[in-house]
Amino acid sequence: MHGPGTDARGPADPRRLPGRFAERAARQRPGAPDEEETDFGPLANAGQLAAVSGLLERLPGHAEIVTGGAALPRPGYFHQATVVAGVRQEDEIVQSEVFGPVVTVQPFTDEAGALRLANTVPQGLAASVWTRDHDRAMRATRALRTGIVWVNTHGTTVSEIPHGGVGHSGYGSDLSLTGLLDYTQVKHVML
Repeated sequence: MHGPGTDARGPADPRRLPGRFAERAARQRPGAPDEEETDFGPLANAGQLAAVSGLLERLPGHAEIVTGGAALPRPGYFHQATVVAGVRQEDEIVQSEVFGPVVTVQPFTDEAGALRLANTVPQGLAASVWTRDHDRAMRATRALRTGIVWVNTHGTTVSEIPHGGVGHSGYGSDLSLTGLLDYTQVKHVML
């Protein structure tokens, strides 16, 4: 919802956030797992690379790629970390599950507005909430319609905790005992 230097009203100067976020993203290095300088790996296959590239090519005129935006000219399915600003809630890239190194940045005026933006997409795989306010974090974790909510972190999973989405992001969970239960058939026997 918000990061350092922000509060429930959003960033102190919301015009600066995309640029500051882009500076960090531009330093992220895609590469193979055995390359020491790698921050993130390739996309799964050529089709997914084409899907990510297509979403960026079809951006509406009001959207702006602040950093990144291109596949890398090297073997494999590598794409630059990309930040897109100026998007609107109805835009394809906002309403799609990108599954690539792309982040969209949207302004909001208050906590309720941020939650409305997050909850009015058809997917619900994961969300991250960035705040120093514990009560706000707890309100957001309850309100967000996603399978995972991270607070002040993103992308961390462990096998002991269920992992799954809601809405168009899938049915059920994998990992943990919860994931195994989908493969069982419960039978009640009484003698």
